[in-house]
Amino acid sequence: MQRRVATIYLVFFLVMGASAYSIVGVAQPPEMELPGEQLAVGDTLSLEGETYTVSSLDIEEGDHGGEATATGELVWTSEAAQFNDQLANGTELSPVQLAVDGQQARHTATIAPDETVRYEERPAQLRVTAAEETAALVNETGVRAELSVGDSLSYEGNTTTVAEISERGARLVWGDDYRLAASSESARFVQVFDVSARLAADPAVEEEPVTRADGQQYVVYQANGSTVPLTRYLPARDTVDLQEGDRLRYEGERARISDVTAEAVSLSWTAPRTDSAELEEGANVTLESTVHVVHFPDAEHVVISPAVEEYLETTERQAQFQQRMSGFWGITIVSGVATILIVALAFMPIKD
Repeated sequence: MQRRVATIYLVFFLVMGASAYSIVGVAQPPEMELPGEQLAVGDTLSLEGETYTVSSLDIEEGDHGGEATATGELVWTSEAAQFNDQLANGTELSPVQLAVDGQQARHTATIAPDETVRYEERPAQLRVTAAEETAALVNETGVRAELSVGDSLSYEGNTTTVAEISERGARLVWGDDYRLAASSESARFVQVFDVSARLAADPAVEEEPVTRADGQQYVVYQANGSTVPLTRYLPARDTVDLQEGDRLRYEGERARISDVTAEAVSLSWTAPRTDSAELEEGANVTLESTVHVVHFPDAEHVVISPAVEEYLETTERQAQFQQRMSGFWGITIVSGVATILIVALAFMPIKD
């Protein structure tokens, strides 16, 4: 009787386990089928006149042998992106940062390609690599002085800054800084004197002013030691007044003054801007005001689709499928263990 009952249970668990295992073997999870093209690295996606480029796709290994995940990056360039900045009252701007019509204390010059200039007391010619925005001054012995935007260069007795390098040559800028003295009605830019540099450049006077007991600074003439107040020695400061709506060059961009207060001046301009978005499985990316979802069908392709709801529904069905498969695996394992126990217990010796 014991073995007969054991045989019945054995058959039951064998059938249950085999059935569950067969389902696990043939069942297929719901496939993620989204509208949209499969894109590889370098492929583009066009939406409402904007072009988006897949710049990278990478596989990241999971921690401690976990499942690998795919990531990527999408880049695009907006040709007329809006930029804004604000200058607090009292801000000082260098001649590289600020260019205003009528500005007297700002100077520029362009060294043309192959033009000969004096560099470190020797003639040198300018060599330009416009594509890389670099240049070099090469003297007759072949010695090169590499130049990049932002470098300093002594040119015709002036300490200049390389503001631009192009096929036209190297554009140099020098001059005094300007300080913003804003009011509720206008944005006034006032020349700031580099007193030490002016005195050092004048051989008739001492290089540093002296301060007397009255607190005023004086310039000392070397010939006879006579002095003159520093305020009388310096020329009149150059000033430029601008109002809301006026334009100026700020950080190389043609900006418009959008607002003027006694505390700050607001600037706005349009310029090309390169933006990017990280791509991760299931992440949302807003393109042209439309939310898209990211899906990696394999390690070398990505789909960026507006079918967000369809993606969510499919992932929910896939999660339910995995739960069911886990249940069937559980039945298979339990049935196998039960089968082994039944066989072992059924053939145990019986004591009379």
